[in-house]
Amino acid sequence: MTDRRGRNLRIFLYGASGGGNELSGAQLNTALRVKRDLTRPTEKAAVPGCGAGRAHTLCDQAVIKILGQRPLRAGIEFADGRAITLNVPADIGNFLSDLNGIIIEDQYDFCDFKNAAIVDAGANIGLFSLYACAFGAKKVYAFEPVRETFEMLERNIAANRLGEVVSAVNAALGAKRGAAKIKCCTKGEGSAMIAVGNPGVNEGLNYEAVRDVKMLALDDILRRKIDLIKIDVEGYEKKVLLGAERLIKAHKPVLSFSAYHRPTDKATLPRVVLGIRKDYRIRLNTFAEQDFYCE
Repeated sequence: MTDRRGRNLRIFLYGASGGGNELSGAQLNTALRVKRDLTRPTEKAAVPGCGAGRAHTLCDQAVIKILGQRPLRAGIEFADGRAITLNVPADIGNFLSDLNGIIIEDQYDFCDFKNAAIVDAGANIGLFSLYACAFGAKKVYAFEPVRETFEMLERNIAANRLGEVVSAVNAALGAKRGAAKIKCCTKGEGSAMIAVGNPGVNEGLNYEAVRDVKMLALDDILRRKIDLIKIDVEGYEKKVLLGAERLIKAHKPVLSFSAYHRPTDKATLPRVVLGIRKDYRIRLNTFAEQDFYCE
């Protein structure tokens, strides 16, 4: 398999028996196509749970059939000897989608991880954080508010012996310190979102719970130079940027963040960035999802 930058890699999926099967490009593409077909907005009501990460949904059952087993662990090996290992959440369809976006398509597009200090806002189970470390990141601050998902993140950090490099924080990020309510599922799914002040985002997804979570602002907790801030927080990107205004003004980190959660994001978010620093160059990438890249 080859990623967008032409780097060769192999992905192995391991089931309950411990046996590993190499994931082929054809299997990945078929699984992603099935997931897209089963999670179209018009079909979410007919297929409850798809896209919300519930185990044993029709979409995950179809993906398991394509893979030949339910994967519990994944290993990613790059041709130059770099490697990542991580536990696979129950939401296999979204895991493969993240694997494709973050690893194969390199959607956040950061070119020089070596010795970089990185913020991973919306870390989920840690795939981007581990990817950054594999390519030389010196320090990663990974923020994940959902407790169960955070515990998976911690296990994946430990499995890769990165406890000294990745600082995992069980909190959401926003414009200021406080508390928030978050809609979430509990088996490692993505798409957890701040419930208040976020209308129109992820309509049609089925969430298991609404919880109170701690909210932090990057300006309150980081005083060092940051090289990259990656943000995927389901429509709360503007608040995270505003909460990092001092940091962005002082250090001008690369910003790579989701551009599609709200209909107004493509107009609003560049204005927010340029309102903090006018010297950013901003482009819209569409490698896997739609992401702004600001440098």
